Order: sequence, then C-alpha cells, then structure tokens
Amino acid sequence: MMKHRDLIFLAFPLSVLVLVIVAVGLLFHQFRAFENAYIQDAQETLRQDAHFVARVIDDDLRSGDQKAIQEHFSFFTGKPLRFTLIAPDGKVVAESDVPLANLANHGDRPEVQAIDADGDFETRYSTTMNAWFLYYAMPLEDHDGWILRASLPTAAVDAAIDQVRMTVILALCAGLIVAVALFLYLFFRVRPHFNALQSSAVAIARGHLDTPIDVPRNGPLRELAKAIAVMGRQLRNRIDELRRERDDFDTLFNTLREPLLLVAPNGNILRSNRAAADLFGEAVATPGFRIERTACPELIAYVRGAFTEPTLHGREIPFDDGGTPRALLAHAVRMEREGTLCILVLLTDLTDLRRLESFRSDFVANVSHEIKTPLAAILSTVETLSEIPLDDNGRKHCLDILSRQARRLNDLVQDILSLAAIERRQTSGTKDFTEIRLDSLATDAIALVQDDADRAGVKLLTEPAALPAVTVRGDAHLLEQSLVNLLSNALRHSGSPTVTLGLQVEDGHAVITVADQGCGIATEHLSRLFERFYRVHQDRSREKGGTGLGLAIVKHIALLHHGSVEVHSTLGEGTVFTLRLPL
Repeated sequence: MMKHRDLIFLAFPLSVLVLVIVAVGLLFHQFRAFENAYIQDAQETLRQDAHFVARVIDDDLRSGDQKAIQEHFSFFTGKPLRFTLIAPDGKVVAESDVPLANLANHGDRPEVQAIDADGDFETRYSTTMNAWFLYYAMPLEDHDGWILRASLPTAAVDAAIDQVRMTVILALCAGLIVAVALFLYLFFRVRPHFNALQSSAVAIARGHLDTPIDVPRNGPLRELAKAIAVMGRQLRNRIDELRRERDDFDTLFNTLREPLLLVAPNGNILRSNRAAADLFGEAVATPGFRIERTACPELIAYVRGAFTEPTLHGREIPFDDGGTPRALLAHAVRMEREGTLCILVLLTDLTDLRRLESFRSDFVANVSHEIKTPLAAILSTVETLSEIPLDDNGRKHCLDILSRQARRLNDLVQDILSLAAIERRQTSGTKDFTEIRLDSLATDAIALVQDDADRAGVKLLTEPAALPAVTVRGDAHLLEQSLVNLLSNALRHSGSPTVTLGLQVEDGHAVITVADQGCGIATEHLSRLFERFYRVHQDRSREKGGTGLGLAIVKHIALLHHGSVEVHSTLGEGTVFTLRLPL
C-alpha cells in the first residue's frame, strides 16, 4: 500500500510533468504564431520593396529605357532581394541576378499565372537559382501587361525558423531540470515586471509618451527598465523639441503673406503655404498638384526656366483667377530636397502697389486739370489788365474774375489739404476725439449754409422738426464739415425746392440723412460718387463752384470715425445721403 508521503513525492514530478507538457504546448503554439508572423513580415517587406522599385522604374518604363531599368536592378546583384521585369509576352527584359540570355520565357511561372490586381505570393523551387524562393509578382499600374517580380530566398527564413525551433527544443530539454524553480521564479517575480514593462513600451510606441515605466527594486529587469525609462524620457523630449520646431516652422511658413511654392522637376508642387492656397485654391496643397494647374502660363514658363537658366532673376507675372487681375513679382531660388533639385518660388503681390501708382498718377493729373482752368483764367485776365486800357466797369469785371478764380483755387487747395490731414489722422494712433452733440452740430451746419440756400431759393428742413439729443465721440470740426459738404452738394446740384436733414438712432449708430427731391443721380454714377474729382456733370459742377472733393472728404471723415456713408437715388425723384456713426 502506497504511503501518503509517496503520493506526495509522486504528485510533485507528475505536477512538474504536467507543467512541462503545458509549457511545451504553449511554446509550440507561440512558435507557430511566430513562424506565421515571420513569414507574413517577410511577405510584407517583399511587397513594400517591390512597390518601391516599381515607383523607381516607372518613368524609365514609360520612356522605354530598359538599360536604365537594368542599371537600377543591378543595385540588388549579390543581395538577398532579386527583381525581375517581365513583359506582357512573358519575356524577361531586366533581371538583377541572372543574365537575360540564361532566362526562359516567364509567362508560365505560377506566380505570374495566378497574379491579380494586388499581386500574388508563391513559394517554390527555382530551377534557375537551384534554391527555394518566396516570390511576389505584381502588375505595374498604367503599364498594361507588365509585371514586376520580387523574390527572396527562403533559406534565410527557414534558417531563422529552424534556429528558433532548435532553440525551443534545447531550452525545453534543459528546462526539464530546472523547470519548477525557473517557472516559479519567472512567473511570480519576473513576469509581472516584464508585463508591466511591455505594456509601457507598447504604450510609448503608440504615442503615449507620458506612460510611466515600472522599475523593479532588484532583479534582471531593473537595468533594462531603467534604460527604457531613460530612453522614453529622451524620446519624449526629442519629439517635443521636433514638434516645437515643426510647429514654429509651419507657423512661420503659413503666416508669410507672400505665397510660397516648392516645385519638383516634374512640376509637382511639394509644399505650399496658406497664402498660396488663398491665391491658387485649396487644391494646391494636395499631393500631386502640378504647377500647370495654376492656370498661369507665365508662372509655368518661369518655373520651368528656373531649372535650366544659369542666373535666376525676378519677373513680374500677370495673373487672373477670374476675379481681380493681379500683378505678381516672382523670385525663384534653387534648393535640394532629398538629393533632388527643386525650385522655391516666392510670389509678391504688386497689385496694390500698381493700383497706388495708378491712383497717384490719376490724382496728380486730376489736380493739374483742376488747377489749369482757373489758373488760365487768372493769367488771361492779368494779361488783359496789363495790356489793354479798360474803363472802371472793365477793370471791375476783370477783378471779379480774378477774385472768383482765386477763391476757386483756394477752395481746391483747402480741400486737398483737408483730405490729406484726414488721411494722416486715419493712419495715426491718436485721434483726439471728444463727446459731441450731433443735434447741435446739425443746427450749426444748417446755419452755415443758410445764406447759400436763401440765394438758391431752397428751404432747409429737419426731420424730426426738433432733432433728438444724440451724443457721439469724434472731431466736431470734421463732422460739421461733412454735414456742410452734404448740404452744399444738395443745394448746388439737386435742383430741389427743399433739402431735409434727418437725425435718428438705429442699431447702436447715429444715422444722419440729407435728402432732396431733385433730379436724382443715374445708377451708373452711384458706385463712383465718393471718388476724388469724380463729377456726374463735369462742366456744370465747375460752374457752380464744386472742387470734386467734397464727397470724398465726407467718406474719409466717416471712416476716421469708424462709420460709413452711402447714397441712394432715383432719377427724377431725388437723392438721400446717409452718414452712420457709432454711438
């Protein structure tokens, strides 16, 4: 009869045996998973290498340069990777390891016969190389019937798998001696720390750089855990530094007001900034966008020339995207990107500068034209006084002409100086505004033009009759000038029997209106009415003493006060000017 102690002794080795059997099963299961993963990894590596080589030889295949393709393939001669280019008829036109003369038609190869759109893997014995190979054949896009085949000797894969298998067997044999002690030690002491370390490493690999590392107080994993902790901290610091540098560069690149384009030799735009997207559209930032799609022939020719011209110069380029025609100044710089010569193009928008130059030229021409007429009248009258004897009436007539034309010149100069002063205040930081009662200001403006209204037989009214008390911050002199200009404009040109000045509060703004029931203004003139020296009727306006700057002054006074002015008119029914000022 077996004693209880013997049962215990028997139970211990049986337990160890069970543990070893279970361990063997688990290890072989893991080995099988490792084998599958290793093979899949080899297949994926082969697939990626094949796609990379396909991109490399794409341009040469399009041009039919088989010699260049063979030169690319010769890089892999003597290396584990082997590449074969097969024509639609099965003929081998390029091979990395075997002379073409030694190769038969490959149209009947299993991997070629079974190929589909994504390529096909095949493991078989190669009679050419006298070895087992893992093959991957893929059709080449845009090259109908052409096939690129990549292969890798399975000896390396088999050797690695056999080595792992032998190591597992030897380890299991050795483990029969120390299985229990090692198992207990690994399971209860090492395994928890290892799992924690693995979880932390996986989390860091997935981008969770702040994951803490469990460093045991002792044991074989302590130094490894410390090293991974230091590596994780350094990696986090380096990634943070690179991210800051990238963000700083992107911020600088995209905040530049000038469009920037980095163009490859094939015309692809490799990089662009926000200003370029605003100019050419959001599609400019998409991969594969070509310079030809900018719809700017001069820019396309300039960029193409920049790759070949010995000296790069700036060039002014016209550009019209269907909206406002632009003038762009292009500057090109050569630079290398990953060993490839590229062109960095900086585009400066000269549209506003050219418009300003045109405006300045027009302004000088208009001022000269406005001065010429009264100056000619003054000179003619002076010659008359100096050369022709006149009686008292004649001299009085000439003096009236001199006085009227001199006043006209003085009004023009005063309006130009006033407009320049207003523009200077618009660009300066200080405006020196005070609180102003608009109802009192409107009453004063009516009083200033009352004599002109009486001479013209025009009745001045207010709406409502008792203007409401409205207060704004601004310059009293300028606001009074704007109201006087609007009232004088209505008195001179409308032909209306009445002119009404209105004042009310609307949506947080003081709204001042000057309305008449006169001849009105044609629609085509309304958009340009506030331009300098623009007149609806040139000769009639000059006869009535206008300088052509009154409404332009009103516009700039409104802008100085963060307000606006607008006009509505109907021919034969009258005109309403509306001045809006924030309360």
